[in-house]
Amino acid sequence: MKIENDLVIKASKGDKDAFSELYYSCYKDLYKFALYTLGDAEDAADVVSDTFVEIWKGIGKLRDFSSFNSWAFRILSTRCKREIGNIIKKRGTYNIDDLIETPSDDAGNLEEDIIESANLASALSKIDGEERMILVLSVLHGYTTKEIADMIGKPHGTVSSKLHRTFAKLRDMLGGENNG
Repeated sequence: MKIENDLVIKASKGDKDAFSELYYSCYKDLYKFALYTLGDAEDAADVVSDTFVEIWKGIGKLRDFSSFNSWAFRILSTRCKREIGNIIKKRGTYNIDDLIETPSDDAGNLEEDIIESANLASALSKIDGEERMILVLSVLHGYTTKEIADMIGKPHGTVSSKLHRTFAKLRDMLGGENNG
């Protein structure tokens, strides 16, 4: 997401056209992040819309215009975390089926696949939301730890350590190296 400082400066001074251009410049990247995090197109669109309302309200207070990207992703990340909490409360449980597809091409291994999926679902439900978000962005969507750090507003070392510890936790919960 490449945003010009001049555009951010104009938007921060109340220029609606500049804000509109800013919106179109970064909507897709923010939406992708929300979609990857939430797994639902409608929830992602709602969270991104709410994020832009918050950006509009707070952009005048932004002091370092070059930090717009990380600031926007921090707002979005916070909103996604809240939405995940709301989704879990609504469902009463964490539905791992939104993240995992059970292979169905080999009927002989279906029972094994279901057991592995259930074990993975159980393990994923035991890690906290930030760990799960970092894991999903890294493993399922291919973002680097540096990119994830920028997105969620955390130091690169923290993200890298959390990812490493999360893999170790999952390995322990799933019975070691052979179940992966």
